[in-house]
Amino acid sequence: MEALARLAYAMVIGTIYFEAKPVEKILDEALGLAKQAARLDDQDAMARFALGRTHLARGQYGPSVRELETAIELNPSFAQAHCGLGDSLAYSGRLEESIPRFEEAVRLSPHDPHRWAFLMYGSMAYLFRHEYEAAAQWGSEAAGVPNSHYGANAALVAALGHLDRPQETQTALAELLELKPDFSCRLARERLFYLEDQTQLDHYIDGLRNAGLPE
Repeated sequence: MEALARLAYAMVIGTIYFEAKPVEKILDEALGLAKQAARLDDQDAMARFALGRTHLARGQYGPSVRELETAIELNPSFAQAHCGLGDSLAYSGRLEESIPRFEEAVRLSPHDPHRWAFLMYGSMAYLFRHEYEAAAQWGSEAAGVPNSHYGANAALVAALGHLDRPQETQTALAELLELKPDFSCRLARERLFYLEDQTQLDHYIDGLRNAGLPE
């Protein structure tokens, strides 16, 4: 059961962070695996977490929130589930509810190898709230976590793109492009394929564009 849940989550991560294709087919298979895991044990937090994250990647925010809330009820100390719930709430427009979830994820697991994701998604939520100083602070912390994904650097660049800090912005942009030389506004938009609110997506892209990221 746990193997099915972890495989489903790995497939989701592959599409979001590592550009695995074809996305729709992979996410269909991931959903089937996550559902199978939850059927085998509906009281297992990892299974409900995998199901919630799969629903999010498919743009199904309501089911995602419900599954992740259940995962937390089953295991209140599950830091990744708190982060996942914060992510789903943020994309659902429930930004005020999302920030405490990221804070709780960091509190529960301050040395977590996925801490960069907790901080990156928190940065994005602050960006969507137009709170750019906080977004930049969280993005900077995310980018500073060892072995973080380049998405953390992109969150920092997007936040700085809405602030008047040209030198800091150019340094952050150079670091992003060193990690991901082909990163562009087009690729950034593609990587957030599961984000339905175009105003949120456009605001993120505007920050990247303002910072000088190529189209």
